[in-house]
Amino acid sequence: MYKPSDPQKPLFDAAGLLPAQKRELCEQSWAGPFRKHALPILRKVEGEFADLFDEGMGRPNRPVELVLGTLILKDMNDLTDEEALGALEFDARWWYAFEREIHELHLCQKTLHNFRKRLLEHEDKEKKKLAFRRVTDELIAVLGVKVDRQRLDSTHILSNIAMRNRLGLFCDVIGLFVRAVKREDAKAYEELSPGILRRHGEESRYADARKGEGPRRLGVVARDTGRLVDRFEDHATLAKAEEWKLLKRLFDEQCEVTLEEEKPKEDDDDHGEGGAGIVVKESKEVDSSSLQSAHDPGVSYSGKKGKGYETQVSETCTEGNPVQLITEVQVTRSCDSDQNATVPVVEALEKAGHKPKEAVADTAYSGGENAAALAAKGVNLLAPAAPMGKPVEGKTYPPPSPTCPKVEKEAVEWLRQQEASPEFKERYRIRAGIESTNAELKAKHGLGRLRVRGKGRVKLSVYFKSLACNVKRALKYWLRSQTPAEGAACLE
Repeated sequence: MYKPSDPQKPLFDAAGLLPAQKRELCEQSWAGPFRKHALPILRKVEGEFADLFDEGMGRPNRPVELVLGTLILKDMNDLTDEEALGALEFDARWWYAFEREIHELHLCQKTLHNFRKRLLEHEDKEKKKLAFRRVTDELIAVLGVKVDRQRLDSTHILSNIAMRNRLGLFCDVIGLFVRAVKREDAKAYEELSPGILRRHGEESRYADARKGEGPRRLGVVARDTGRLVDRFEDHATLAKAEEWKLLKRLFDEQCEVTLEEEKPKEDDDDHGEGGAGIVVKESKEVDSSSLQSAHDPGVSYSGKKGKGYETQVSETCTEGNPVQLITEVQVTRSCDSDQNATVPVVEALEKAGHKPKEAVADTAYSGGENAAALAAKGVNLLAPAAPMGKPVEGKTYPPPSPTCPKVEKEAVEWLRQQEASPEFKERYRIRAGIESTNAELKAKHGLGRLRVRGKGRVKLSVYFKSLACNVKRALKYWLRSQTPAEGAACLE
């Protein structure tokens, strides 16, 4: 049952238990501006999370501002749930920041888990982005951040998966399916061949092969996949299971059915188990969007960056802003080109009310099609021309018009003119600043290797880490703005 936070300040909050000197130190740390500036924002937006809770059933929820604040501070310091909850219990700065009585400064891990689960499972798929969107909107308004110029880039991230070769991937998927068979149909499990159970049972280590044995075993597990697909394709229960979908996807993407059924060779591990007209495709024939992990089907492959996801990041870069903030983040497949993200990111910014007048990006986001599409929205794309549209060396180009044309062919020529202009390099220099933002998100907030897996959880984690970065930047600004008497300690 949803219960809003009491707007009445407590008469004796936990900070009152601290000696005057420690309260002053808290005020001079990040906790001071968090209590004064960030906490009111969390209180302002918490009502928008009311529909995560039942209207009349259950005990009243823990204060949303406390849960949100804990999740933000967790990712601001790249903590585990256990570490964050420990800080809430024992760190005086956290006590001071939340302005609550001592008995209220407690959350259990299940509370954080359930809150995130409700965000993920809400019928509104954008609900998981709500905290990032609303708190960022308020920070932009409170700080007076101008959004008319923004820079865009992507960074490669990993979910919490093991890096498997093809043999390991086959063994993981088959092993999961065999366990699903055992769970759903005990009789069918007993009828599985001893060889499959030996290679893919719970105690099997079949994927742990020497380099020379790998190719031979790969042929074996491909045939095992074909045998299982043929055996269970019409199974009423298992054909609906997620493990079956993974097995079928793996088979379709990695295997090829041959006209002739060949029996395994004498030194193959499945010798004597019958033939199967199944061979493994050549690596170059497998698409980069194919299954890369049995435990995170959303992971894809990039030839340059490897397995994982891409995070598209847009942040303000307007001169004179008190602080630059991340305005939009999106999680995309690693196998997808950044060129496909240019328009969706700007569309999301437009929907949020933060559409820029100029988007600064690298060549990967360029091209006449993207430039023309952005121009139709009143946005100029400041980027080097795509490789096929590069300015011709030695040719003189007229200055570009103030706004990009809305026709693709004309937009290509406009990009050439822009790149050939004398002031292009100076104007474009500001794009490099987003590289440090990507590094900051990875080094300070743990974006590079997440503690979760699965596309939904990955997205939610990315949103909270980006929000934490924004809050941290705002806190640093508010600390610098204080007079020496009020305190100006560093954030760390």
